[in-house]
Amino acid sequence: MPIPVFTRTTLFVVVCLLLTGYFVYTASSGTVRQRQQNDDHDAAIAEIEDLRSRRDHLNAVYDYVVSDAYVEQAARRELGYIREGETAFVVLSPPPPTDQQPSGEWWERLFPK
Repeated sequence: MPIPVFTRTTLFVVVCLLLTGYFVYTASSGTVRQRQQNDDHDAAIAEIEDLRSRRDHLNAVYDYVVSDAYVEQAARRELGYIREGETAFVVLSPPPPTDQQPSGEWWERLFPK
């Protein structure tokens, strides 16, 4: 049996199909890569906004902590100081459940938004 020989036309069609397949694959993989980069960019922008919000909150907490109002509040709460003419009282609440773990950083629990 003789081995079939490709003619020039058949060889040309096969090469064109291979090139077309390569270009389609390249274009589709580029589109997928671009979509993934856009998603990563959007996630990074959202994270930046979240970090800016946290930074602003922490700056506000810092400004409050270094103020005289905080010093007065801490003296009243921790040392029991009262001004002349005021009446001191203590509110007792039930203890928190022991099975719940506090969430967030300590400063977020101390100064909630």
